[in-house]
Amino acid sequence: MKNVLVYCRQGFEKDCAAELSEVASSKGFYGYAKVVPDAGYIVYNFDQPDAGETLIQQLSFNRLIFARQIIAVNDVIELEQGGRVESLLEAARELPLAEEIWIETADTNEAKSLSGLIKKLEKPLRDGWKKSGVLRNKAVGVRHHVFMLDGEAAYLGVSYAVCRSEFPMGIRRLRFPAAGPSRSTLKLEEAFLQFVPEQTRESDLTEGMTAVDLGAAPGGWTYQFVKKGIHVIAIDNGPMQKELMSTGLVQHEKADGFKYEPPYTVDWLVCDMVERPIKVAELMANWLASGWTRRAIFNLKLPMKKRYQEVSLCLQMIEAMLRKAGVGYQYQIKHLYHDREEVTVCIMVR
Repeated sequence: MKNVLVYCRQGFEKDCAAELSEVASSKGFYGYAKVVPDAGYIVYNFDQPDAGETLIQQLSFNRLIFARQIIAVNDVIELEQGGRVESLLEAARELPLAEEIWIETADTNEAKSLSGLIKKLEKPLRDGWKKSGVLRNKAVGVRHHVFMLDGEAAYLGVSYAVCRSEFPMGIRRLRFPAAGPSRSTLKLEEAFLQFVPEQTRESDLTEGMTAVDLGAAPGGWTYQFVKKGIHVIAIDNGPMQKELMSTGLVQHEKADGFKYEPPYTVDWLVCDMVERPIKVAELMANWLASGWTRRAIFNLKLPMKKRYQEVSLCLQMIEAMLRKAGVGYQYQIKHLYHDREEVTVCIMVR
């Protein structure tokens, strides 16, 4: 397959295209993006016959900022009423064998109107895939995606376990906890699940650790640590939720988050302060370079235009500061589902 289809948040299509263009060219693939404003996805077209498949298998999903899902596709498939399954199945025979098939749409209000049609198509599609031998248990890590544009057209593509989301439409849906101080708590919960590997989650988020939460009030991010038995130094001039304070795990200090310095090295630093992204990035890099924390998760609030370029500048500055300090690290960055006009960054010192 020669092209790449990327799902993204509605309104971030240009940023998604700018990022993929830079990433693809760095791997030696050149093409152009088809961008429709507010579509919730982009298609990147390449000249090389297998460019789409080859490229996505070379990428790291948690380093693709604006991609909720990424699949390799060919051209749009026209669907005839009464013959949709047959049209898709004919195209599927040209794809690599897969172990499963997903039927999806963009995350837009317009696409939600297709939910009824998708329910009608799901069983016939899966039955057709199985009977034709396109689905095989041995095709581990390969998934087919039917991406419905409307009732008359769809993309049919493939994803690989090495670089993709494991959630339909690339959306990890979380339930707001009854005791949560604010809805922002879901941002840190999603970040932990996205960035901290399951095999190390217990050791990376251990009871008895210490975290610093800059701009903590009313305690949405602090809450995620407290429920794991982690002590939190909450830095904010505003009030914290009373229930959190009653746990005995929160030390509230009324101070400026940009001036506070910890008395000792902490296990985690988190920050969701509303400030210029470059200023937050510099603060986070300073904490890591100074050895004040081993791990950091923070949000970068984005401007309305050239968001990818702004994030790139922030990452470049962080890299320069940590390299100068001789700090080895690994970073991940994502525009998470529970983020809005912001992206979430995770950096762990090696």
